[in-house]
Amino acid sequence: MSDSQATKASGARGKGAVSRLLAFAGPRKTLTYLGCALSAVSMLVSFGPYVCVWLVARDLIAVAPDWGAATGIAAYGWWAFGLAAASILIYFAGLMCTHLAAFRCASNMRKRTTDHLMHASLGYFDTHASGALRRVVDGCAAETEGLLAHKLPDTAGSIAMIVGMLVLFFVFDWRLGLACLVAVIISLGCMFYMMGGRGMDFMTRYMESLVKMNKTGTEYVRGIPVVKVFQQTVYSFRAFHDAIEEFTRLAQDYAVKWCQTPQSLSLTIINGVAIFLVPAAILVAPGEGDFARFLANFAFYAIFSAVIPTAMTRVMFMSEAFQSAADAVSRVEEVLAAPVISAPAAPRTPEGAAARRAPSS
Repeated sequence: MSDSQATKASGARGKGAVSRLLAFAGPRKTLTYLGCALSAVSMLVSFGPYVCVWLVARDLIAVAPDWGAATGIAAYGWWAFGLAAASILIYFAGLMCTHLAAFRCASNMRKRTTDHLMHASLGYFDTHASGALRRVVDGCAAETEGLLAHKLPDTAGSIAMIVGMLVLFFVFDWRLGLACLVAVIISLGCMFYMMGGRGMDFMTRYMESLVKMNKTGTEYVRGIPVVKVFQQTVYSFRAFHDAIEEFTRLAQDYAVKWCQTPQSLSLTIINGVAIFLVPAAILVAPGEGDFARFLANFAFYAIFSAVIPTAMTRVMFMSEAFQSAADAVSRVEEVLAAPVISAPAAPRTPEGAAARRAPSS
């Protein structure tokens, strides 16, 4: 590889995974930014129905038991419906933008890697199996397509959701909001434990295991005629069988030994926010002067706490997607860094290369 190619490859690796991916999208990367912005707006608009529910509860509790005196609840209901519909439409428009950019990115990635391999030396294919190259060219492009089309706008929406959630936690009653925030902090701690350190190392080994299994699987498929003629089984293909066993052992160890306890704790906490919210409400209620307003606030937080599992689940899948995409784009760049045979600028025909028969002795 030439010095210019090495400099270009090292400079690309210095950027973030998303920036390196968007470089393949060309002019359509603007659509990615627009789609992420629309996804964030959609998530903030989706908080509107919860505020409308709080307004309905406030008006009903204020006039209880004369429910007919609450004349504005029908308007709140229509506002909630309109905001929910607007959120869906905005999110759909955002996904349309990100899908257009993701398809172009995946297409350009496949074209560039294929074109680069067409000019690579034959020695490169002696040291790199065709199954592994196919996994990089096709599989990695498919993984990055999912990131740009779905995970990236969901990430923008998740960030907006978390910011909006933190704001709403402290708008109505900061004490009840703080009780809900405890569950979020514990869940984030469990996620950082699973995704950091050993989790990053697992993702690298996981992708390497997939490449190895794809490579040996291609060799196995090519050997099917031998399997049929000599009545062999998959156990005869040691490399393929060992790759399957290695992948199985790696996934089971990570899921059972590393993630089982923190994942169980995280799911229990975020789906049981009431274990923090109810005791906090019991402790705070005796000192409240306006008990009706406090009851409306408690109803809001009890309903709004259902957003917490969705937000934390998105954050978890967001981290996994970024780890996978970073590894995938690094593998694509390794293929693009393969040395190529370039044609001379001014090709010349050999002179004096006529074949002559040597006289026999």
